[in-house]
Amino acid sequence: METSGEDRRKRLDRMRLYVVTGEAGGIEETVRIVEAALQGGADVIQMRKKDMSKADQYRLGRRLRPITQERGALLIVNDHADLALAIDADGVHLGQGDLPLFVARALAGFEGRLIGCSTHSLEQARSAASGGADYLGVGPVFATPTKPGRPAVGTGLVREVSSSLNIPFVAIGGIEASNIGQVLEAGARAVAVVRAVYDAPDPAGASRMLRAAVEARLKVVV
Repeated sequence: METSGEDRRKRLDRMRLYVVTGEAGGIEETVRIVEAALQGGADVIQMRKKDMSKADQYRLGRRLRPITQERGALLIVNDHADLALAIDADGVHLGQGDLPLFVARALAGFEGRLIGCSTHSLEQARSAASGGADYLGVGPVFATPTKPGRPAVGTGLVREVSSSLNIPFVAIGGIEASNIGQVLEAGARAVAVVRAVYDAPDPAGASRMLRAAVEARLKVVV
């Protein structure tokens, strides 16, 4: 199924729940959790498996691609632009120490695909936005074991990005049912989670609850 860059960006504007895969579990378990997350309302899935071999990441990506397409969800690959191309993902998510944004954008076959950037300060967010990022990850809002050694930026950065930049972004880092309200009040229109869904006993139920919280807040704002 061919997807245009315009369609991908429209779906970015509508995103509410962005689920990142955790490191635990192999291909089959990850597919099961992603299917549940999509059932619960996740509209973006990021395949992030830093401890998995590249070959297995490719196999996993080939399994996730039709699943996300069937649900109308975006599939993003963490770090590896080449892998994103190989599995026909919708884009790649880059950290501050990964391939420069302009290099990824110039790759053959990356026309129309999305590039997201992790940002930990307003300066980084502005730089990524001016450099052509399609969306930002802003955080970690709260301390999280998925980013050891990375200090939490708090909801203040979420508020600054929301008020000063006109670009889709997801607040990320330690977000769960108990604190999502703080993040939404700071201006986030979408949240990204790892443990709150991937490690949940009921990933579909956890996704459903988090998405409902986002949508309820947006109705109040509107």
